[in-house]
Amino acid sequence: TISRAALCAGVGVHSGEKARLVLRPAEAGHGVKFRRTDLTEGRNVIAAHALSVTDTRLGTTLTNDHGTSVAVVEHLMAALCGLGIDNLLIDIDGPEVPIMDGSSAVFCDLILQAGLKAQSAAGG
Repeated sequence: TISRAALCAGVGVHSGEKARLVLRPAEAGHGVKFRRTDLTEGRNVIAAHALSVTDTRLGTTLTNDHGTSVAVVEHLMAALCGLGIDNLLIDIDGPEVPIMDGSSAVFCDLILQAGLKAQSAAGG
């Protein structure tokens, strides 16, 4: 996971909507999860798991059992994978991850500035 929370904001490449992300440390075994802060609690958490992928046209969309989704997750997920982050809670206030510079670089920098924290168990 990461040592402390990290924040970034930008615009969704497809929606044109502003979005704010807060990356939060998570306990061992938590896995990577998105939490839509603009939606009702209890229906707003989406696991970042291959089984949650519902669309791959023009980006990767993850959807939970309630139909709540988050789109264009691939650049952030690539940064997490490359840096070995497997436990993280990602608060997002909209349906699309901001595009930033179109790569994973901004997300990698954000994560490294927050600091990496080793844990005793992998994500769930």
